[in-house]
Amino acid sequence: MSRKRAIYYPDARGKIPALSFLRGLPQDEQQKAYAYISYLEEQGEALRRPIAEYLGGKLYELRPKQVRILYAFVGRQDVVILHAFRKKTGSVPTSEQRLAQARLADFVRRQGQGMIAITR
Repeated sequence: MSRKRAIYYPDARGKIPALSFLRGLPQDEQQKAYAYISYLEEQGEALRRPIAEYLGGKLYELRPKQVRILYAFVGRQDVVILHAFRKKTGSVPTSEQRLAQARLADFVRRQGQGMIAITR
């Protein structure tokens, strides 16, 4: 199992919505979220419940406290952090999943066009 690298999805204006959300969390929730992301980098696809959950398609979620972090694997070594939000219902709302899927499609399209460079 090779270590993954977390990349935060940048929108077309260069803003990073998931990172902005995470930075706005209380300190204890921030620490937990970043610890989960670090663990995701270490474990990759092997990460399971209660820390992570497969949502369908290419989407997965990290589950720190009441925060949800939606992500997808891209290529062999990268995981893209697409979206983060505070969970208010029992399951991840379809609207949140659709937003993450749209961001993934945008990421893949712009990366393919050379607009997003992933350097090692």
